[in-house]
Amino acid sequence: MSEQTIQPAGFSASLRASLRMFWNGLKMPLLAILSAFVLGGVVILVTSGSFISVYEAYEGMLRGALFKQRGFSESLVATTPYILLSLAVAVGFKSGLFNIGAEGQFYIGAIGAAWAGVAFRGLPAIIHLPLALLAGAIGGAIWASIAGFLKAKTGAHEVISTMMLNYVSFRLSEYLVSGPLRDPAAGLVQTRTIAVEAELWNFHAIPERLQDPLNALAAAVGLALVIAFFTRWYLMSSVRTRDWSRSLRRRYYAAVGAAAAAILYFILPPLTRLWWPFTDTADRLHIGLLLAIGMAIFIWGLLQRTTIGFELRTAGANPNAARYAGVSITRSIITAMAISGGLAGLAGTIEVLGVSSCRCLPVSFSSGYGWDSIGIALLARNHPIGIIASSFLFGAMRNGADLMELTSGVSKYIISLLQALVLLFVAAPTIVRWVYRIKEERQASEAPITRGWGG
Repeated sequence: MSEQTIQPAGFSASLRASLRMFWNGLKMPLLAILSAFVLGGVVILVTSGSFISVYEAYEGMLRGALFKQRGFSESLVATTPYILLSLAVAVGFKSGLFNIGAEGQFYIGAIGAAWAGVAFRGLPAIIHLPLALLAGAIGGAIWASIAGFLKAKTGAHEVISTMMLNYVSFRLSEYLVSGPLRDPAAGLVQTRTIAVEAELWNFHAIPERLQDPLNALAAAVGLALVIAFFTRWYLMSSVRTRDWSRSLRRRYYAAVGAAAAAILYFILPPLTRLWWPFTDTADRLHIGLLLAIGMAIFIWGLLQRTTIGFELRTAGANPNAARYAGVSITRSIITAMAISGGLAGLAGTIEVLGVSSCRCLPVSFSSGYGWDSIGIALLARNHPIGIIASSFLFGAMRNGADLMELTSGVSKYIISLLQALVLLFVAAPTIVRWVYRIKEERQASEAPITRGWGG
């Protein structure tokens, strides 16, 4: 009887501790956002002289981001590159590096996707699409590794090298799009249109795409892998399977995945034909969003559950201790920059394969996503799952800016001010604590965002 009484009490205490930890981690970012919007409202009031303008500006931004036709889906479209680029910045921060070159790596990834989408015409989508995604990711990884190599071998600070590489990538993309990769038949300066098989599927086109047996197979295998992953997570946390051997677990995962793939292969095409919620053919929402969310989960697992992630975090927190423990600092720096650049390159790839109206790379290609991602990573405290929510906030603000300007007359560039204020309050939590009279809680010291110029 006493044991039954103790267990719920212990569970309740553990739950309260978890909720308290969750709230403590969420409290400061939320207050930073609130403070930024309040101060932004003051700026709008001062410049317009009317409280009505403040209301109309924020109401227009909210309506444009969420409630107008295709507003919510367009916010998700803008969220997708933000997730991947912010993950790129966060991996650098976790490793004690400041990858300010995400924008340049974004360009290199776009170049790789534009090339691969044209160079391998004739391949089925099940091969061509992953190949194009891989080309962009590898391009971004190699580009960022240059800065990582210089940092590891010569001590050149990554802020300087990645910033300079940004400008190299901008000019390189202009040269390639205007020269070797240019489409001679197009009236505008742009690359050739990528093959249909290399395009990222729009959500509204999925039922049609699944009529191809190879596409259905790819979708079934992808979903089966997700099911197998969650099955593994459930079994690892289940008391009833603790005595299972590792080989038995693996066979079980394989059996579940194979069964799920076989079932999904046959039922997905007719089910999506029978009912599918995404029917707006003008909607640009694409499966790159699912890929970005999956990468956030993957990066969280990589950093928290693998040896590589432990080495990266240790090298970022204390290089001397990591070196004493046998961790190769040179390898950690180059690996971190390669992973970071690969994520940024993947973001550029998705923009070409899934968002670009011409399904090509135009010479005027410009985003600014890479710069915003630094603030998003800081707002999320470099947590991969928190980055998803922070990216949606910035994506919604970006998408709602046009309607805000149209309805209130307030310049859409006030969004940049709001984002800057969010970054300011996140970077200076002492101000937020002072304003809201919050006592600073004692906690273990965190790893520095970046090390010094000579580190």
